[in-house]
Amino acid sequence: MMLDISLALRSPGTPIPFVHKEGLEDTVILGETVTFPAPAVLKGTCSIVDNALLIKGRLSVTAKGTCARCLSPVDYPVNVPVHETYLRADPREEVKDDPWEERLVFTGTKVDLSHLIMSLVLLDLPIRFLCAQGCQPLEEIIPEEELPSKDDNLDEAHPFSALKQLYTKFQEE
Repeated sequence: MMLDISLALRSPGTPIPFVHKEGLEDTVILGETVTFPAPAVLKGTCSIVDNALLIKGRLSVTAKGTCARCLSPVDYPVNVPVHETYLRADPREEVKDDPWEERLVFTGTKVDLSHLIMSLVLLDLPIRFLCAQGCQPLEEIIPEEELPSKDDNLDEAHPFSALKQLYTKFQEE
């Protein structure tokens, strides 16, 4: 969805309140799927100052993941402050793309906030979801005889057996 900034363009310098809802796609982080059942909500103000759009507010959404220890479902509330500046781009001007420079730009009366919102949400998510501080690891829940063996012997068909042999040989030298 696009944020309509026409009121801010008509009255530069005046903060215009807005509420923006953005549906987020499911994403995979380190092999784990994270879902967003409800849209992200960005509440704040936008204003035009010196050919730039200033967006200030708060972004909130709930992410659903899986506990890294016991594999139970986890709800993680994301609630981050937003203070971003979009520069006005002239559509007639040709801009050389620099892959290392990340600029937020806008043209016209609508601004696409989807990339900004997804970036802020992903930066706030933990590396591993945990359902509780005292959560028992799966090893403590599953009986030891059902766990895979921790045998150090790799058969020759295993793709890392040659690497293990090289490492062992290097250690012996």
